[in-house]
Amino acid sequence: MSDWGDRLKAAFARGPFLPLSFMLTGRLLSCLRLGKGERRAEGQTVLALKPGALEPSFEKPNIKDPAEVGERIREALRRTQSSAQEAALLLPEACAKSFVFSFDEFPASAEERKELLLWKLKKQMPSLPDDARLSFDPLGNGLPLRVFVSVARPAVVGEYEALFAAAGLKLRIVSLPVLGLFNLLDRDREKDVLLANVEEEAVSLLAVLDGQAAFYRFKPFLSGAGPRASSLEESLVKEVAGTSAYVEDREKKKLRTLWLRSGVGGDASGLAQALEKKLDLAVRLVEPPASFGLTSRERHFLAPLFGQWT
Repeated sequence: MSDWGDRLKAAFARGPFLPLSFMLTGRLLSCLRLGKGERRAEGQTVLALKPGALEPSFEKPNIKDPAEVGERIREALRRTQSSAQEAALLLPEACAKSFVFSFDEFPASAEERKELLLWKLKKQMPSLPDDARLSFDPLGNGLPLRVFVSVARPAVVGEYEALFAAAGLKLRIVSLPVLGLFNLLDRDREKDVLLANVEEEAVSLLAVLDGQAAFYRFKPFLSGAGPRASSLEESLVKEVAGTSAYVEDREKKKLRTLWLRSGVGGDASGLAQALEKKLDLAVRLVEPPASFGLTSRERHFLAPLFGQWT
């Protein structure tokens, strides 16, 4: 199996540009094909997976029905009219354990950095598996230096690589949706904000202070089909309010805005308005530039994929 660190590092480095990218959750496969020149959307599709075909997990096998997921990959290739042989993939965030660590000093040596990060990871995860693969990169400049760190199991990432290989695709980049959203943020203007990526099964939150990633939290919802609209709103209010209070108390800074990406379908603007009424934050929808093409709703839904190349 190829190394998770190499794949995720390529995503952090913003290269190479791959016109074809996929995003998987427990219920959906999304695919986006961009043009190589102007990088406008030339094809996109969102396909439902059969219930139970994919169950995201850090430790357990994810792909319960390889035939179903494999056929959806091939269907996405047909619908987007892609002949690509390489692609990028955004994994479900439950597949990785991610943290943001702060450093006043960071070793120059890659090996020393890895040793330091593994030491910090083991404090967070005393039972860190021996085969866990580490990837890290600073998301911003200045002091303290904030470093986004992810670990994944080789067997889990390998499941996805094998499925895409069977469809004729080599995964050159494997990353996470929240990093795509981070890339879309105008950090010169939006310095103290909270990013939220909402799916039916979970929400991921990334606090950004002074333009740097400062804190990450992943919160699964109850197992099953996910919360209904009313309970989803209640769950989000609870998680966002709790995360905001924690970050503000720890960092002694006020978060100003919640940037929301909703992958649950329905009216994202209605969800944003409902949240704004109950939170001490302005709520805005993440939306890639109109120059990418597609409708506003499509750009919002596919934002993590667009964010790979912004």
